[in-house]
Amino acid sequence: MPKDLLYEIGVEEIPAGFVLPALKQLETGLRAGLKDLRLEFADVSTFGTPRRLTVIVRGVSDSQPDVEQEYKGPPADRAFDADGNLTKAGEGFARSRGLSADQLEVVETDKGSWVFAKVLEPGKPAEDVLPELLAGLTLDLNFPKTMRWADLDVRFARPIRWLVAMLDAEVLDLTVADVKAASSSRGHRFLGADDVAIPGADGYLAALRDSFVMADHRERRESISEAAKAAAAEVGGQVRMDEDLLTEISFLIEWPTCLCGKFDDKYLSLPDPVIVTVMQGHQRYFPVENADGALMPYFITVRNGDAQALDIVRAGNEKVIAPRLADAEFYLTEDLKQSLEQRVESLARVTFMEGLGTLADKTRRIEQLAAHLAAALPEFIGDAADVARAAAHFSKADLVTLMVGDSKLGELQGIIGGEYARRMGEPEPVAAAIADHYRPQGAGDALPQSPAATLVSIADKIDNLAACFRLGAIPTGSNDPFALRRQAQGIADMLLGNGLRLSLRKLVRTALELMPEPELQREKDAKKVLRPAEAADAIMTFFAQRIDHLLTQEGVTYDGARAVLASPWNDVVEVCERARALHALRTEDEALFDTLVTAAERPARITRPEELPADLTVNPDLFEAEWEGKLWALYADAREQVSACLSQSPRDYAGAIRALSSLSEPIHEFFEDVMVMVDDATLRNNRLALLREIDGLNMQVADFLQIVREGE
Repeated sequence: MPKDLLYEIGVEEIPAGFVLPALKQLETGLRAGLKDLRLEFADVSTFGTPRRLTVIVRGVSDSQPDVEQEYKGPPADRAFDADGNLTKAGEGFARSRGLSADQLEVVETDKGSWVFAKVLEPGKPAEDVLPELLAGLTLDLNFPKTMRWADLDVRFARPIRWLVAMLDAEVLDLTVADVKAASSSRGHRFLGADDVAIPGADGYLAALRDSFVMADHRERRESISEAAKAAAAEVGGQVRMDEDLLTEISFLIEWPTCLCGKFDDKYLSLPDPVIVTVMQGHQRYFPVENADGALMPYFITVRNGDAQALDIVRAGNEKVIAPRLADAEFYLTEDLKQSLEQRVESLARVTFMEGLGTLADKTRRIEQLAAHLAAALPEFIGDAADVARAAAHFSKADLVTLMVGDSKLGELQGIIGGEYARRMGEPEPVAAAIADHYRPQGAGDALPQSPAATLVSIADKIDNLAACFRLGAIPTGSNDPFALRRQAQGIADMLLGNGLRLSLRKLVRTALELMPEPELQREKDAKKVLRPAEAADAIMTFFAQRIDHLLTQEGVTYDGARAVLASPWNDVVEVCERARALHALRTEDEALFDTLVTAAERPARITRPEELPADLTVNPDLFEAEWEGKLWALYADAREQVSACLSQSPRDYAGAIRALSSLSEPIHEFFEDVMVMVDDATLRNNRLALLREIDGLNMQVADFLQIVREGE
């Protein structure tokens, strides 16, 4: 009969961000593990709190099915002698499988006759095989950080304190980290019992609820959301709900109780982002706003406990937030005593990166790069070039303010700069561009909302890339201390999101030209410095990796993305459109695509290994074979068609690909009719030059040698 499996790992409080990934690993691992064990099951559910990781599997088979296993033995002529009797090798194989001679089978294979044994292996009870699976899954869980405790050779997010492992009402024989599984859990740390009897999977949630633990994180999250809304409504407001914060809080507590606190109205004069950051980022509070979206002097906090003595809890939270807001008020008052221009001048006293000058130097480079971008993208920037210039000039001014200097408010860089610019009389477009110029800061983050902010953001990020690559600080593996992958991805996202066509290599080269020659004190650092040309190549390769990731995320095959990026490219928008067009052809007409790849490979494979002079051109007067002249003429026609297709706006990549495919049959005819590698060097090089021209034409779309086809 099917049974229900309950497994709870009881721990000391683990970081909120660790819980959901661990639950996902448990679910994935159990599904795969049960399948490997040949145990049928109906469904898997997970539940998590700061102190427990739980999985319930419904309808688990009570035992494995019997299975017939086939084992390959020695070749037949080694297992049996000429009289058909078992040899020692045959006897040993039969004995190892518990079979007699007449139970062995001789099977003809493509490699001759071999002896096989079929053995019926009885299935084991589920309670016998599950403990090993659960123990392995537990110790294999990955966390961002782990710890050891006592003298155990075990690493986990936090020490494991109890285990519940039950198949229906039966406790499994399981021990992990010297903790033996039982049928009792633990309730809320302060309100619940230290020993909570668990009847099995069906009674698990109810038993813990009776001990002040809401174990279902989905229910807990919804409960917090509804209670927070109700608490805000009591003061005539509504919750400014941040979904990420709601999730985090739901994994910080086990029994949620919401309450509303208040702070002094005078702090509403602070910029909204400052108040919200103090509440959300520092205290895990939800801000309260009125119907118009303006902040009110209230906050919602969530207590890990019941409703007793809420007045004391409220007073404590109000006492904590007041000095934080008072600090921010002091910062604001002091910061506004200096103009933005004075702040810009102060940047000359702050080092940007060792050996590459100050933040004032960086600011000047951002201004120049923004101007370069404005000249390259006149239609995009329109009449906002002056806005971009001013935003670039003041973009780093807030880095020398007290507000951003506070490590707990440092994440507001840019936003504070925009707020100060607004308060000091700068036009709103300039202030908004300053506030927006760090975007996007990660996957899923919004792009800058204005052309001016977009140009300043690109300028800032490309300058950071140029600086780090010039110093040889290139990300390796997961090591990326300057978040260069994120910044390169951000540039690509902005170019693609706005359809901005420009020469990325020219932008990279300009950024490197503006960079000063690094002046480094330590010899080991100086040895890492790249020459500008080396840095430019490395940055373009780095961008190619980001674009490759973006394309494969979209569904473009890995080799299709690689083929396009291996061909000459400069424009992020263009290369992505080309990859998508190639992928569409591959999906819609696989036969045509395969023909195109086959034809493109032949010229590439024969010409690329040859060291032909770069200035070698095709001389039609040297043609001797019929298909030399024919292919040359057809190539000329295809080249004109490709050029016409790629000169259109928007570019007709599908048409260009069709033009290339028109050369497929002629290329095959050429190789049938013409011997390329003849002894006569002049004829040989002329024919190679012809094929090199065709390879170059194909490379305007993709390097088809990168395509992996079935069987390769």
